[in-house]
This record gives sequence, structure tokens and C-alpha cells, in this order.
Amino acid sequence: MPIVRVQIPEGYSNEVKDRIADGLRDAINDSIDPGQNDRFPETRKWIYPAITEAYGELGKGLPTVTIDTRPGRSREQKDLCAKLICDLFEKVMGTRDVYVLLRTTETGDHLAGGTALPEWKPG
Repeated sequence: MPIVRVQIPEGYSNEVKDRIADGLRDAINDSIDPGQNDRFPETRKWIYPAITEAYGELGKGLPTVTIDTRPGRSREQKDLCAKLICDLFEKVMGTRDVYVLLRTTETGDHLAGGTALPEWKPG
């Protein structure tokens, strides 16, 4: 259940934002693997991107992508995730200059409906 927060410069259409959100779901699903090689395809719906506009310029601090996940992802998975995100932004916005922050927080700190999520085990 990755939480994804994205900031892009002002002025982009909702169509561009939708393309970014869909592409982020693909990148995250294909790299840090919440679907665990399609064993749990329903988990894709729990990738929650939120895209906001920020004052700034493309390539000068924007875009930024912050992803919070539970423990269990390897360095290789995280590196692939960042690469796929940069590929996405190059395709959609014409830049690879994207700051990606992948944060791991303890499972007990991820709560939904007031209840802690279960431990995540890689597939």
C-alpha cells in the first residue's frame, strides 16, 4: 500500500496528471511489486498517488515524487522503481530530472481505518 505524493509545476492539465498517476501505478507495481508477480493483482488499487501543483520550474526542484512503503523491498527494486519513474516523467513531461524519495516506515505506522496493516512479505 504505497502512499505516493507528487509535486509538479503549475499549469499542467488533468489529462497529464492522470497519465502520471497511471504511470506511477505501473512503475510501482512493476518494481516494488505490491502485486507480488500477479499473485495479488488486487493490491494495485492500493497504490495511492496524489498529484499537486507547486510553485517552481521543471528541472529546478520539480517534479518530486515521495513514496512511503512498509519494509521488505530490496535495493534493486527501489533502484528500478526510480528508473521507471524517471522514464515516465521523460515520456510525459520531457524531463528525467526528477527527485525520487523512497521511504520505508515500520508496518505498525501504516494504518487504514484506524487499524495497523499486516506485515508485508515479499513474494
